[in-house]
Amino acid sequence: MFVFRPDTEVTDKTAAEKVKKLAGEGLSVDSVTLMGKKQLAYDIAKQKEGIYVLAMVSGKISVPEFEKRVQLDGSVLRFLVTAK
Repeated sequence: MFVFRPDTEVTDKTAAEKVKKLAGEGLSVDSVTLMGKKQLAYDIAKQKEGIYVLAMVSGKISVPEFEKRVQLDGSVLRFLVTAK
């Protein structure tokens, strides 16, 4: 699950491209679902809204490495990684 900044241009196509870019070479993107712009429960980086994207990825990569890639991307406000 990713929460992108509200000023980021995110459509179904661009959401898939952004997730593929974040996943890099070690992961494959199985599905991407754009959940839309929603109000946040509290301000994050002075933002009151965020664009939610649910992505299913698979492959062999360490979770800390993937999290580091996501943290370096300025368009992601928050993210959550869970194992299946």
